Amino acid sequence: MLKEIFVNLIGNAIVQAGRAIKMYNLEIFAKQKFDITPEQFVVLSMLSEDTPLHQNKLCELLCKDKANMARILSILEKKELIEKTHQVENKKQVNKINITEKGKELRNRIIPTIKSSREQYLKDISEDDMYICIKVLTKIHENLVKGK
Repeated sequence: MLKEIFVNLIGNAIVQAGRAIKMYNLEIFAKQKFDITPEQFVVLSMLSEDTPLHQNKLCELLCKDKANMARILSILEKKELIEKTHQVENKKQVNKINITEKGKELRNRIIPTIKSSREQYLKDISEDDMYICIKVLTKIHENLVKGK
């Protein structure tokens, strides 16, 4: 009986927590006038100083579909935070994504805000509880990925 109650609540709890974090970060980004969204920041944070990433690899790493990633990259490119280079590899056209100096500067300016945000939403949560949460969420992910 208790397990059934938890089963009914866990999905809702995950969605609510995710939305609350998203809204909290959107508000902080707006107040700080970063001129990008937290979602766009995540893309910038994935880009290494030295090694460009394939657009498809970014999609895979961030669990984004190609259309959504193309939209995000287009916005970042217009803001001169990234550069796309078109290359042919194995007879296929691929886009490699590089972060620009302007992108690095903005990313580095945002990082302390992200750390502060995480401290806020993780306050009063013990390391043991965080470990259990990560373990449970990882298991949920594995169950869904294995199920495909």
